[in-house]
Amino acid sequence: MTRSRRALTLTALIAATLGVALTGCSAGTQQAPDDALAIGTGVAVEVGTGVEMSFSIDDVREGKLSDLAEMGLQSTPSDDGKVPYFVTYSVTLTDGEIADADRSALPVPKTDEWKLTGKGAYRPIQVIGQFDCTPDGNATAGVAPDAPLVACQAFLGDADALPTAIEVKDLGTWATKD
Repeated sequence: MTRSRRALTLTALIAATLGVALTGCSAGTQQAPDDALAIGTGVAVEVGTGVEMSFSIDDVREGKLSDLAEMGLQSTPSDDGKVPYFVTYSVTLTDGEIADADRSALPVPKTDEWKLTGKGAYRPIQVIGQFDCTPDGNATAGVAPDAPLVACQAFLGDADALPTAIEVKDLGTWATKD
């Protein structure tokens, strides 16, 4: 497949995903719930008999549309005035052996399991394949006995509208500001 054809296919896939996967729409600014976790706080998830992992939101930051291009994605004219927001998360083995983990129970959220709230609307960007949008380029491909999985979920939202809360289905809600 030629490079331009691949770019058009990827652009069409992203446009279709963005059109279908609207998440966290809001009018005005919404605050994080009082019981929201602080960034960096982990929640325990049992992933097998005697195996426990911790899931945490570690960082949220505003990026630039050019960041998407560096990840191999092309913005469209409808993206003008929008900016990407990158949410970095980690999954760490806290108890047991990784070999005993139930792979289907690993706390790795799908694109539609995220909800951002704040000033504006946030649309998740589903990317097929690997990309690294962590602040320091330290994404990893999987959980190892001595190293966490570090990954990132990208969203497209209004400029200067850093979300106030990040909710991940069945895992919790994290406040992005004190």
